[in-house]
Amino acid sequence: MVKFILTIQPEKSMKSTYKIIWTDEAFKNLENIITYLEKFWTEKEIRKFARLLDKQLILIRKNSALYSFSKKSNEIRKSLLTKQITLF
Repeated sequence: MVKFILTIQPEKSMKSTYKIIWTDEAFKNLENIITYLEKFWTEKEIRKFARLLDKQLILIRKNSALYSFSKKSNEIRKSLLTKQITLF
């Protein structure tokens, strides 16, 4: 399972929007996923994955409370993107 570790902070200009800050680990994981997809998936499948990720990040930005807390911490929420990929 691939994990993205993101930090979510409230935006100063928008009351109901959060800012997503990618950790170095999360960014490296995303790079590895993209490299894998480019080797084994079609362009159409990659675009579909990108749209799915974009939609999920928009939902997280708008309302991170939609997602349950991680078992490891009640300060970290998790969002299942696919069976293999979870955003934290």
